[in-house]
Amino acid sequence: PTPKNNAVSNLLPLMKDVPDAAGDALFNIKSFTVRIGQKNVFTAGRRLLTALFFGVGAGFTRLALDASASTTTLKVCRLIVAFSSFGAGISVRQEAQSVDAEDSGMVYKYYMHLW
Repeated sequence: PTPKNNAVSNLLPLMKDVPDAAGDALFNIKSFTVRIGQKNVFTAGRRLLTALFFGVGAGFTRLALDASASTTTLKVCRLIVAFSSFGAGISVRQEAQSVDAEDSGMVYKYYMHLW
């Protein structure tokens, strides 16, 4: 597994836990979201996912522009991955702009957008 996969595998469960904070607090479950707050977890998750996608995009752009890349096809494929990653990062950020981290329905809809 790559670092990107590890990061996403850890971030998505945190994002999924945000809508459950009220129930966790009611049953005295000290989840990460209950301890530091829904808004903090949501904001951190959004920022980390956005940075992750932009980082992957930058990395693949660099690889595509590297003079030692063997073929034009390889460069084009790397650019496709780079632009797709930039697009995903923009999508993660834009979709989160209108989400109220304390509204379970909105957070759930955003979480499903991530999937």
